[in-house]
Amino acid sequence: MSYRVTDKQLRSLSDSRLSMMLTVAACLLCWVLCYEYSTGFSSETDDTTMPLWALAGRFFNNRLFAYSAGLFMAVTVSCVIQRVCDMEMLIGKRTRLPFMLLLLLISTNVEVLPVKEVTIVSVCLVFALYGFFKSYQSPEATGIFFNMGVLTGFAGLFMPQILWFIPLLWMGMYRFRSLKLRSFMALLTGVFIVYWIVSAWCMWKHDYDMFVSLYKGLANFKILSAETFQYYRTGLYVFILLFILSFFHVRMNVPNSGVRIRRTLSFLLDMSVWLLILILLYGEDSDSLRMLLYIPSSVLIAYFLENIRRRLRFVLYYLMLLSWLASFMLRLWNF
Repeated sequence: MSYRVTDKQLRSLSDSRLSMMLTVAACLLCWVLCYEYSTGFSSETDDTTMPLWALAGRFFNNRLFAYSAGLFMAVTVSCVIQRVCDMEMLIGKRTRLPFMLLLLLISTNVEVLPVKEVTIVSVCLVFALYGFFKSYQSPEATGIFFNMGVLTGFAGLFMPQILWFIPLLWMGMYRFRSLKLRSFMALLTGVFIVYWIVSAWCMWKHDYDMFVSLYKGLANFKILSAETFQYYRTGLYVFILLFILSFFHVRMNVPNSGVRIRRTLSFLLDMSVWLLILILLYGEDSDSLRMLLYIPSSVLIAYFLENIRRRLRFVLYYLMLLSWLASFMLRLWNF
């Protein structure tokens, strides 16, 4: 029996390939422009820099290596999120929208290019999420929860605010029916073992700056101000609008999905709200936290776009592409 591809499917496939090529080209353009003008490239540190990042930053003193490593990590994060969507079957249709959206959002975020603390944190976070989603209804998978704890604890050495994700992971484990005493302790042990090693190192060196910086990072609350939106207003407003539409769309359509998809999408919604609260509390680190917000938002927006009409999806996607590129150019001009 032969299978014939309809004209509608051919047009959809053609649109998908065109969107992928244009998105990748736009992302490469952003990275090339940043490399040409050395945007964000600096080896200088200040009093607020975490000691581990001050040490790791020495590996990125070469400009070409720094931008290449940053692009590689951005692609890695996007690929892992795409893999999570495919594994959980969050989006019914075969699409690369989560990959394209996340890569575009990261590439147009001038403030975190080429490599910043949040770049390493985002890599740790997506691999922790990958393990987390694999542990669905598997409280006996203590190795996965231990690895999640180690990744979260290690990421906290670069960006202390990530430690606030531990209660969120516990809530997610409860939602996934994988929260038992063993899994709870495995996650906690993974976090603690990182800081036991750090404390031993500090005692040996008689230098406790790492713990002092960790405390300062967690306690440095500064409410987000309106001045944050000065340079990238258009792109951010489009993102906020699409995020709100996606949020309510998922909320209204989640009951119609399967149990596992419903719980996964609900966790991503909770994660987005959690990050929004942290962005409001840590105004000075809003750029870094906003990059982490892009991780769940890219999935939610992709879910929203794939459940609307094709023409409307086409218009909204290219509106995003153009607005984020325009905001990138404007921010690059004022950097």
